Amino acid sequence: MKLSLKDNAYDFLHNSLHFYHLATGEDYPDDYKRYWRFSLVDLVQSMELLFKEVLRQENEFFIYENIDKPGKTVSITKALERMKNIIKIDSSNSDEKVIKKAIGLRNHILHFEIELDIQELSTIYAILFEFLHNFHLNFLNEELHNYIRSEYWEEEALLIEQFRQEIVLYDGVEINKMFAIEMVESQMFPVYTIKGIEYKRVKFGEEVSNDPDWFDSLTHCSDCAVKKFYFHAIGCDSEYCPKCGGQAISCTCEHEELQDDG
Repeated sequence: MKLSLKDNAYDFLHNSLHFYHLATGEDYPDDYKRYWRFSLVDLVQSMELLFKEVLRQENEFFIYENIDKPGKTVSITKALERMKNIIKIDSSNSDEKVIKKAIGLRNHILHFEIELDIQELSTIYAILFEFLHNFHLNFLNEELHNYIRSEYWEEEALLIEQFRQEIVLYDGVEINKMFAIEMVESQMFPVYTIKGIEYKRVKFGEEVSNDPDWFDSLTHCSDCAVKKFYFHAIGCDSEYCPKCGGQAISCTCEHEELQDDG
């Protein structure tokens, strides 16, 4: 049996929605929350295959790592690079953040231990689903809905309702939905490097305050809304510089590009 790239992508999408249904269904036991990881991995796999379909429609050789020796197909990162550089598909910075976060999540789930934060996973999944919906319409010129089986229309509708709200609930706080991605992404960068020396970033709740009683009463950062003992979202006004103690985004310390701990 031979499946096209699109058919294969839609199969992974349906698997993802199936696991999403199991992970979110109120009638299922709490242990079913573990299916979140499968729903995310399959959603990213569907996205990767649809990227390759866009490349294939332009030129069938674009899906291969070596176009002179067709064999192994490109990775999702390479597919995105080729869509931008070869066929000049324009993607926004927010789109690229979503894609990179999706890649990182999939790799982490497949290769490392994972601690499930259900609210976090729910937010990320809705954002990725929105991106896939928009990508399909913009670059494959069809509504994704036309390819979703009717048995998953309820899940699709719930996700659409969630991602069409400009504000989402994240860790008990209402914030802009793209800020949620930035907060999750920020946890992957634990240090600032300043003139070759690594300084551990100051998490929200670890700062020295002139009014400790008031500060201790806070549960979330008033600027980026991250919860206590997590790293601030990158670019947050309230993050302290670990070297000088000033505002990280405006101090004179020469911060190098943030590095992850991998």
